Amino acid sequence: MTRVQPASRLLLAFVAATSVATFSQCLKEDEDPRSTGPKVTSQDPQGTPALTPPPDAIRILISGTMHGHLEPCGCASGQLGGLARRMQHIGEQRNYDLLLEGGDLVEGNTPLDKLKLFTTSQVLFMMQNAYDVVGVGLHDLELPLNEWSDFLLGGPAIATNLTSKEEIWPAKPFLDKAIRKYNVRIASLLLPELPEAMRGEAAKVVRTDPAAAWQKAFAGQDTKQIRIAMLHGNDKQIRDVIPTLTPAPDLVVGVDPSYIEPDTAAKDIGGVPLVFAGTRGRVLLDARLWREGDKPRVVCEPVPLPGSKTVPGGGGDPDVKGIVLAHRMEVAESKVLEQMADKTPTPNGDVYVGNASCAACHPQAMKTWKASKHGHAWDTLVKAENDPKRYGWPVTKYPDCVSCHTVGYGQQTGFKTFEATPQLANVGCERCHGPGSGHIASAGKKKLGIIGGVLKSELCAQCHDFEQSPDFTYSERWKKIAHDKK
Repeated sequence: MTRVQPASRLLLAFVAATSVATFSQCLKEDEDPRSTGPKVTSQDPQGTPALTPPPDAIRILISGTMHGHLEPCGCASGQLGGLARRMQHIGEQRNYDLLLEGGDLVEGNTPLDKLKLFTTSQVLFMMQNAYDVVGVGLHDLELPLNEWSDFLLGGPAIATNLTSKEEIWPAKPFLDKAIRKYNVRIASLLLPELPEAMRGEAAKVVRTDPAAAWQKAFAGQDTKQIRIAMLHGNDKQIRDVIPTLTPAPDLVVGVDPSYIEPDTAAKDIGGVPLVFAGTRGRVLLDARLWREGDKPRVVCEPVPLPGSKTVPGGGGDPDVKGIVLAHRMEVAESKVLEQMADKTPTPNGDVYVGNASCAACHPQAMKTWKASKHGHAWDTLVKAENDPKRYGWPVTKYPDCVSCHTVGYGQQTGFKTFEATPQLANVGCERCHGPGSGHIASAGKKKLGIIGGVLKSELCAQCHDFEQSPDFTYSERWKKIAHDKK
């Protein structure tokens, strides 16, 4: 795959950003910037008395599985998350002892993912309030090792049970940090096996047994040392491995992308506190960790990252917003949209033909479609791009946005650009029913159903998910596009 080189303008934006403080000037008049933040207490469902952390408790900001979500997409109001809002929050608080990012910063190995990783690395690891540690997840490993290492070499990447003979391997087995009276060691374990494509004699990365790697990382260490584990896997894998970790962790951060939002209270797994990070950087977790005798104690509070109701564009750290804008412009100028088009086979092996080919046999369905928002989906991108109060950047050139406003983007014969494939702009018939060339050639004998045979509601959720359409209700929305098979 051709590597996309970030433009020098993007680097200049980063240099300018790192030369100034990222603190927000939005502290309330009665808020002392030296305060330890909000008072946090915790009470479990059984009614255990609330815990109040001591003043010297370790304060940790936890996040995980960004999956390339640099900013909310802007498709709906009230969306949470974004690097700019995150760094503004950190700048306002000013007193986190540890900034932990679970990993899986990107979701694949496309040219867009590479540019996203470059941008994310600038913001999280090179600006004033830099993160202390980032775990290594399976999605991170999908990127070519040399590409990935370029951005993380010398940074805070941690992978305790992953090893590599490559000199460019950027991850350390653990990270140590002294925090007041505490000596803290953080480790990160990948629980699932590596995919078969990553194994074998030519493998550049090798996964070892998680429990053995953990024990090795803490062998001979002072028992008073605070031990934090970031565990990558699903809920069951994480719960099953915790009892095998010796010595026992003081805190386990579960990195499971099925947890859309983080826990509001720690779970007790054999005396070990377990919290799950959220996903996409929408809601972070503010945790306090300390010991009472030899028992770890944790209280936590979710930190949603909403946009400002008074600042145009949702607010957030202006320097980070500048870096993200430079990223978006670089994506357009490097023609990443074209690079990612026409890559994968179509779902049924046929060719996309466009809605005009459907109209003659399905006039009523076509009438319904033209009156729907699906019939004008591309126009909404164009209008947003031309309106500086909404986007004001080339959204029609950004693959993440284009994929939900066109037909077959990324697939062979699917949407490429508006100039090359105008017939596949908007959310047409084939977005749900698949390429229609075989259906037409057989005079309708080759039936078209729903792509993949999934439920209609599941298909809708590919674009209308919890972030992009937070108030989406299938039963209500289907009425607006309902059409029969005639």
